Amino acid sequence: MDKKFNKTEWDFFVTALKEEARTVLWDVGSNTEPQQLIDGVKEDLEALAPREAGQEDRSDEEIWTQIRERLLKAAYATRPYCIRCGTCCTTGSPTLLEEDIDLFVRDILKPEDVITLRKGEAAYSPATEELTLTDEEMIKIREKDDSKTCLFYAEGDRECTIYDSRPLQCRNQECWNPEKCEEVGRSVKLSRKALLEPTGSLWEVIQHHEDRCSYAEVSRAVARLGATKGATVQEILDLLRFDHHVREFIAEKFQLAPDSMDFFFGRPLRETIEIYGLTVVEEPDGSFLLRPISDEAGN
Repeated sequence: MDKKFNKTEWDFFVTALKEEARTVLWDVGSNTEPQQLIDGVKEDLEALAPREAGQEDRSDEEIWTQIRERLLKAAYATRPYCIRCGTCCTTGSPTLLEEDIDLFVRDILKPEDVITLRKGEAAYSPATEELTLTDEEMIKIREKDDSKTCLFYAEGDRECTIYDSRPLQCRNQECWNPEKCEEVGRSVKLSRKALLEPTGSLWEVIQHHEDRCSYAEVSRAVARLGATKGATVQEILDLLRFDHHVREFIAEKFQLAPDSMDFFFGRPLRETIEIYGLTVVEEPDGSFLLRPISDEAGN
């Protein structure tokens, strides 16, 4: 590679580049030598290398993120097959697509196995490793408590317990082929309507809940709370109360598992309202108390 700044800085960059290549190869389970990986994408790396002083407008973090992404893509290309590392199963569960409706028909998946992320809800993105607001409804396989591991992943055996009937996103998952993953990501997502509209009265209750407790409505209520300096707090408490009690009512009326309510109505508002900087305390008498998260941190 050509030097683009003084020798000491360049030598440090070359050394760091080799260590980054070594780390990336280890992460993807490739036996390729670090220098071989670097040589294979030499021109791309030269273009991404830091520029001379005064000509660089990227931070060190941005530079190394770009370099790592290029090395990662090249590393996956050196082993285009699954090595059962479990990374895709432990960094977030799959989102169900329209083609996956058959898994419910065949009883492979049950309501208590999945969770609905409603439009406007904060969801973790494995790609960015950040929370982002969803722009459409998603139904996902549940994850194990306090982790991003898929419910159906057996960590001891490093295998999927429903492998032969796994969701389409899993079947098309090829970490060594990012383009295919992006293609699958553009597929039509499965919705509650596709699954539940034939239920009639249950679907009507879900629609009523969505009309009253949508995240668009919650956002408006939180905005009014700020504008009125807390005078409209009862409005949010009413939403929380309705969201809470409709789950108990439906579980009893239709004899449904309590764990399945997160599929029918999404995650409880008393949990997700934290994205607005608020937290809910349930009093012994069953009533709710709303507090700013900053108050909780100070106590």
